[in-house]
Amino acid sequence: MEQNLSGTNEPAEISLLIKSLRFERQLKEELENPPPSMMDSTVWGLCKDFTKGGGYFKIEAYIKTWDIQPVWVYNVDYIRTELEDDFKIHLYRALFMAPTARKPIGDRVNIYFAMEISKTEPEAPVEVRFLLESRRLIHTPGTSKFSEKWLTDITDTKDLFQRMMES
Repeated sequence: MEQNLSGTNEPAEISLLIKSLRFERQLKEELENPPPSMMDSTVWGLCKDFTKGGGYFKIEAYIKTWDIQPVWVYNVDYIRTELEDDFKIHLYRALFMAPTARKPIGDRVNIYFAMEISKTEPEAPVEVRFLLESRRLIHTPGTSKFSEKWLTDITDTKDLFQRMMES
């Protein structure tokens, strides 16, 4: 965990998401004709229609499109809002777990979501990115296909680390 500007501890993944959105915004501003959003506004909605609760339900609906086994259970939580001059970034966390009879509280995997809402362009689509814990690759819905292997790789790594610590 690292300390953010407001003095609270948060996962490094949150800071990485925020930095990525800031960088992308700066890049768009530097271009004469910014490229159209890669996300469908009919799926994530427009900035003018965004609500925190609506963001929660959009993330849940998006997760349901993933091709993952039904053993994975998850919960989506709202973390906080990061205020920028012309934007708000709403941060969410989806906590995944695959409980078994031998391990009813299995290893957890965090997936962090950032939804960028323009204060100045209400007709702009909501920009969404997500990042898995302990990973540095930032995903954009619609451009990368979610893989269940990402979840199992993280739980396997955690299991291996735990066994190493016990021996």
